Amino acid sequence: MKKTRLMQIMAFLACIVIEPDAQAHPGSLDLNGGHYFGPSYHCHMTGCSIPDTFDPMRRRRDGVMINYRDRERFFNEDDWPFEEDFDQDCQSTRQEMLILTSKTEVRYTNPRNCVVRTGEWRDEYTGKTFTVAVQIDIDHVIPRMYAHTHGGDRWMPEKKIQFSNDPLNLMLVDKQEIRRKRDRGPSRYMPRDDFQCEYAQLWDVIAEKYDIQLESSDRNEIRRVLEGCPLDALDPSLVTQ
Repeated sequence: MKKTRLMQIMAFLACIVIEPDAQAHPGSLDLNGGHYFGPSYHCHMTGCSIPDTFDPMRRRRDGVMINYRDRERFFNEDDWPFEEDFDQDCQSTRQEMLILTSKTEVRYTNPRNCVVRTGEWRDEYTGKTFTVAVQIDIDHVIPRMYAHTHGGDRWMPEKKIQFSNDPLNLMLVDKQEIRRKRDRGPSRYMPRDDFQCEYAQLWDVIAEKYDIQLESSDRNEIRRVLEGCPLDALDPSLVTQ
């Protein structure tokens, strides 16, 4: 894992091309009854309220008393797409990852080679090995909802798309484990012991890359884990990210 992750990231980046028009007007509404559109928010239903996202009075960094859950109703899956076929080769982001990370030659469900059926993948969160593609799915190391509620709501559309498709932030994980993790930060979810050092390192690197404001409990947990990690438990390729 530690020796190949940077190579996998570079190979994956070569597979995806995000088109400039990917930030088109969203087609669905969030739970609040509205949607973001560039540097603005539009309401379309009675009772819809305007978020504080673009409020000039909002501080660049949130205070300790902020209730992040208040921002959850403004999250819209359409703003953070990742199951896309950016290079128009019929293979979505998930299929590209399955092909790239399989330890054996993959087999497909159809002659066009659009959908992977079998291969061999290691779920780093649990340590389990899977050979059937439908048993695993993409997990975002830092969940998209977490990013949204911790400053990502202020990002322009192209940055949301970049974050959602950044291979540094994507893992293939057992579907049951994804449901167990949900949108939790490191203080509420950690993978198996052998992967905790790299997991904490990933959170640290990705949060810095995108300027995500981590909750104090999550920062403390990341620091606690990393302080106890031997050098050979960390991924050297992440130091240069």
